[in-house]
Amino acid sequence: MASIEEIMSAAARIAQAAATAESRTNACADELKTQSSQLAATVRGSHTGEAAVQQVNVAERTLRECASRLMTLQRTVDDFLKDISK
Repeated sequence: MASIEEIMSAAARIAQAAATAESRTNACADELKTQSSQLAATVRGSHTGEAAVQQVNVAERTLRECASRLMTLQRTVDDFLKDISK
């Protein structure tokens, strides 16, 4: 059976990994937003090009949602660590 210290250490690693993934996911979403704007300016008037821009925008929004859930995970683990260390 794992000790409380081992559990706390594992939880802290999860929180740190979630924070790192959240940061990288937001950076990726930022890059997609930039690329979407550039693509939109290039393909204006093209139905297929505009459809591609819409798909990139969907991907960006999905990444933002993922980042938000990772932040929620991090907060939940942090709350758990506070509770367990009382």
